[in-house]
Amino acid sequence: MIDSEVARLRRLRGSALRVRAVARALGNTRQTLQDPLLNRARCAAWRVARVASGRLRMHPYARFQEDPGIGVVFKNSFVAATAGLRARSRRQALLSLEGHLTRLARQLDDARALTLAPDLSDSLGRLQIEIRSVLTALEQRTTLEQRTALEQRTALERETPVGLTSVVAGPSYAAPADADWPYLAF
Repeated sequence: MIDSEVARLRRLRGSALRVRAVARALGNTRQTLQDPLLNRARCAAWRVARVASGRLRMHPYARFQEDPGIGVVFKNSFVAATAGLRARSRRQALLSLEGHLTRLARQLDDARALTLAPDLSDSLGRLQIEIRSVLTALEQRTTLEQRTALEQRTALERETPVGLTSVVAGPSYAAPADADWPYLAF
């Protein structure tokens, strides 16, 4: 292995560990508690990290065999905590994970395209298929979440009486001209 391939595998391992940490943090939130799709993403990212780490540990130089440093672990935990705090709904959590997983998929594609070892290429190819299936499931789930949110909003608008539309749509601070307000007689 050459230095550029080692650097690429280290970046891939760091990204995979970041996706795993984000999926774990999002899986522990109230909105997505133990979602099986998040578990699938976490396991797929862990497999990518294992393949990259195994390949790095096979290197004859001890300097290239190093595990992720404390900086990588700290950055991954910070990104995961931030993603967990930002996720206000299930859809936002899934979109956040989808963004991180897309980045990992791109790095995985690059690593597979530029590797010279056929066994590593085969392993990365199997991982690409797995990551793409998780991404496809995430996209389907986010579009389903968006569709149901849109249907709920339109159903709420249809069921709202005419006089209450301003309350549902948001506060309207302009009082109607014929309103009788005994408490606010200025």
